[in-house]
Order: sequence, then C-alpha cells, then structure tokens
Amino acid sequence: MPISKNNFAINMNNEFEGVDVAYLTVDFISSMVAETEDASNEDSTKAGLELAEQAIANQGVNIIGKGGLAVSNTEVTYAVRKDSLDTLSGTTTVAAIQAAIRALNGNAKIAATISSATVTEQTAGMSDTGVNA
Repeated sequence: MPISKNNFAINMNNEFEGVDVAYLTVDFISSMVAETEDASNEDSTKAGLELAEQAIANQGVNIIGKGGLAVSNTEVTYAVRKDSLDTLSGTTTVAAIQAAIRALNGNAKIAATISSATVTEQTAGMSDTGVNA
C-alpha cells in the first residue's frame, strides 16, 4: 500500500525584512593585489585593503558585502546599507569616504599610491568585474 499525503498544504505566510543596498566602487587607480596584510600587525606595510574598509566604516557606513579585486586589481565594490549614505549635505558620505581613502596615502601600512582613488555609488548591482560590467 503506497503512502499518501493527507491534508498537505504549503505555508505561504512569509514576512521578510531587509534594507536597501547601494554599491560603492572604490577605484584605487594603483594595483592593490599585494595590499592584503593585517592592519593590526604593527610590522604590516601592505594593509591597504583593510585600511580602506576601516575608512568606510569610520564614516558610519555598514559594509554588508564586498566583491573581489577587479579591473587589473585596482577596483573593489562594496555592498553597503543605502540608509547610511547621506546625499543631502554639502559633503556627501561618498565624497567623505573618497577623501578618507585618499588621506590614507603615505601611511606606513600602505605601499600602493592611492592619492587619486575615486569612489562611485551605484544601486543597480555588482559583478566580479565591477558594477554593471
């Protein structure tokens, strides 16, 4: 005698909660492939990627994901909470992040030159090779 399902019903009562996401692409201009050391190590001289993430977080922006190095190892795209980006003030959060990352240039823990780094915001999505690539 085969087994039969009695009174089977799928529960379609679901509630999801989330936040709007924006994508920040940081173009360091220089290759960051060697900048993978731990910034908390006092002997570190190549911790550029971690220091850039700390610069973003220090602006009050929550990083919720990140892509790999792309475009000849010069760009990284970060997924951030959109509600943490200020777009109304004279100095937007994106501009403040760009200034903070550029200010890291010359830091003893970074070997790459990042004084011309740029930060752009997108909301359409990201891929392995950058936003909307």
